[in-house]
Amino acid sequence: MAWNSTSYEPRNTVLLGIAAILGAAFLLSFSDALIKALGAQFGLWQIILIRSAVAAVVLGAGVRIYFGQGQLRVENGRWVWARSLCLTAMWMCYYCALPSMSLALAAACYYTTPVWMALISRVVWGERISPQGWGAIALTLLGVIAIVNPAPGQMTFHVLLPLAAAVFYALAGIVTHRRCQNETATAMAFNLNLCLCAVAGVMLAGLALTGIGNNGSFVLSVWPALTPKDWMIAAILGAVLAVVSVAVAFAYRQAPTQIVGVCDTSYMGFAAIWGVTMFHEPLEMQQLVGLLLIGLGAVLIGYRPKPRQFPPHFAT
Repeated sequence: MAWNSTSYEPRNTVLLGIAAILGAAFLLSFSDALIKALGAQFGLWQIILIRSAVAAVVLGAGVRIYFGQGQLRVENGRWVWARSLCLTAMWMCYYCALPSMSLALAAACYYTTPVWMALISRVVWGERISPQGWGAIALTLLGVIAIVNPAPGQMTFHVLLPLAAAVFYALAGIVTHRRCQNETATAMAFNLNLCLCAVAGVMLAGLALTGIGNNGSFVLSVWPALTPKDWMIAAILGAVLAVVSVAVAFAYRQAPTQIVGVCDTSYMGFAAIWGVTMFHEPLEMQQLVGLLLIGLGAVLIGYRPKPRQFPPHFAT
């Protein structure tokens, strides 16, 4: 890390991680846009359960057929489950926010992740943040303020949800890079989808048993009736999630956390495009400036200059 480390990963490995996270950001942004668009047809926990169940089946069957059962076995179950729980909490917070705000606004708050990664690493592991890193944090916070516009009557509880999602995603990224290096991407992805299924099932059971379920609400719906087309869409979303889950886990194993976090912010750009094309949510100038500030902060916090190379005769 430019702001806290002198170690450097092989260039080809880093490039593979970057390619994986860019592809995942594109697919995930489109998947999230579809979920926002189809909120009236599905319940939140219903779509999470169906999507994750399909993803788990696709991953489990595909990996066993082509790579063997060993690729689904985890080495350190405690940390893999901790990662899965962080990502499950991330998706819960993010999807709960989508009905109440534009996709671009939710994405902008969510993609303060690199800042949280830096701050958590500083607090937990004592890693130094350089002046460049603090400048990046300041830019990101200014960007969030510009987008959220915390004036009286503008700030709502829903804005805190994607910010909480960013914290959980940062925790998951750090756990993946520091504690899951020996795990296969497929094993972590499979475990994540099992965790999502379990949590969604518990939430559905809780809503049904307590009687607070409301099929008119995206978040509180128990099980709205689905058409064959709805089931097909949910299955496609599950297949996409299987690909995204593997790609994200692979990226965080191949490249440093902060570099993946920077490239992951491409989701904001994709989300802005889907917001305009699918939901007619044009960006105001203040929001555009905020997006640019957050993106610049992410680039700045992830930037690391190459180590200087000296000719052999300069060696001591």
